[in-house]
Amino acid sequence: MNIAFVTNIRAPYRILQFNEFAKIDNINFTAYYTHKERENREWEAKANKGYKEIYLEGINLFEKYGYINKGLYNLVKSNDIIIIGGYEQPTYILISILCRIIGKPYIISFDGISTNRINNHENKIKKILKGIVIKNSDYILGNGKVSKRYFNEIFDYSLERIYNQYLTVDGERINKLYKFKEELREEYRKKYNISSDEKVLIYSGRIIDIKNIDSVIKAINRLNKSDITLLIAGGGGLENQMKELASKLNVRMIITGFITKQEELFKHYFLADTLILPSIYEPWGLVVNEAMFAGLPVIVSEICGCSLDLVFEDENGSIINPNSIDNISNSIEKILYNKNKEKLSIKSREIISEWTFQNSKKSLEKVIKNINSEKRE
Repeated sequence: MNIAFVTNIRAPYRILQFNEFAKIDNINFTAYYTHKERENREWEAKANKGYKEIYLEGINLFEKYGYINKGLYNLVKSNDIIIIGGYEQPTYILISILCRIIGKPYIISFDGISTNRINNHENKIKKILKGIVIKNSDYILGNGKVSKRYFNEIFDYSLERIYNQYLTVDGERINKLYKFKEELREEYRKKYNISSDEKVLIYSGRIIDIKNIDSVIKAINRLNKSDITLLIAGGGGLENQMKELASKLNVRMIITGFITKQEELFKHYFLADTLILPSIYEPWGLVVNEAMFAGLPVIVSEICGCSLDLVFEDENGSIINPNSIDNISNSIEKILYNKNKEKLSIKSREIISEWTFQNSKKSLEKVIKNINSEKRE
């Protein structure tokens, strides 16, 4: 059986997922990318194992709409099951139409959605177009509870046909580093001149508006404590603006710049005490997965898709209102100075242990089995 997965870019986490998918018995797996290779982010990515990769030629329709690619008819014709990485890009819509015409089953792979979009009223025309792609799909591999809620509540899609994708990160590599957590904590605190008794709040990602980093700086200032360091593992367009704000509010902040090597990024989690992800828009938040594998408690915006599955109040962290400085400040104090930090850490690792590419593979295997059974009926 030939299975195609059509997605936009060659991301490190996706390669690990595809490596696992390729282990499914009696399938030939091919990954198709809609975006050109040079448009990928500057990520360090592992080699693919056991499957083919094809970059589709195409035209970018004004950035906003994504690519419309060539060769889609042959792609659909030559594969038995097609997995599409969404429902809005022109290429995904065309593939869904071709699947219906040719009579091929297709699955939607969905990485998550900001929780506030579940209750938002969608544009009627957009909703109709999305609905055509969604309702005609055979199954959905959606990440977590947020996906189930979105497709079921907005599009009345059957819950029985939505399987957890378990999209995650390189937990195996972080677990190996975890054995050396104390040594790494000491080494990286020395690197950034952070004393052993300082409280380190880490944010991992780009420094852009939707990440809401300025609210964290303001929240730390409100606590009026001298032993907190905000470590930003990343970089971005608002870097100088955040530096100015931190200086003005007397908040100690360190910005590493973009870290290309994944293992190097993972090591930074061990110098920290807590991760914060305060986004005002975040379909999932894979950095939360990373931090939890490293044993960190997490403070996560209620907008983040992962907040419904990975964060449990006072058990492994706190869920915050990203628009309330007071709420963010209170949560930082509550988690960063928690006397039972070790319990929070253990709980984080316990929760995230389910989120593996092996479980992602199991979900796809169940979907394939269901599709084959339905074909025979």
